[in-house]
Amino acid sequence: MGKLQIFGSTRSRAMRNIWLAEELGLDYDQRLKDEAGLDYLSVNPSGKVPSIDDDGLVISESMAINMYLAKKHGGELAPKDLAEDAAMLQWTFWAMTEVESNALTILFNRALKPEDERDNAKADQCEADLQKPLGVLNDALASRQWLVGERFTVADLNASAVFSWVKMGRVNLEAFPHIADWMGRCLGRPTLVKLLKG
Repeated sequence: MGKLQIFGSTRSRAMRNIWLAEELGLDYDQRLKDEAGLDYLSVNPSGKVPSIDDDGLVISESMAINMYLAKKHGGELAPKDLAEDAAMLQWTFWAMTEVESNALTILFNRALKPEDERDNAKADQCEADLQKPLGVLNDALASRQWLVGERFTVADLNASAVFSWVKMGRVNLEAFPHIADWMGRCLGRPTLVKLLKG
């Protein structure tokens, strides 16, 4: 059996897949799409990262990859039944559709772009647009520590990976203490801390 190949740098959405692979204790190779001799378009015709090659099975889109890996390898991070599977997909899609775009716009305009290219008004508008989804998540976490079941799962990993951009974009979470606590639990996991230090 071939070793799992994860294509993408830790400074891209591939970080989500690398984090999960580490949580699952998988043996994998991380590869960059521009490495010498690699025709990355044969792996992913869109040319974007991440993608994986799991012994000939090629998958792209970071969240689809994570749901596949979690289900394949099982354990506490994976859904235990169909209801948990649906809930994990729900929170994963929710983070992508309700949070990711605004969070990324905020991050670029508050941290990543050169200062003279930043649009503070756009970042502020995106933060205002996030207030409703932040309220939804904060309410959901008011009576539990994790999104699905009573344990850290791929749903928490997927959603908190998106919320790491919220944190880096310096979004004010004072009105959402349950989110702040949850993010601390997720982003403070030893596996992620070690990975980011490496």
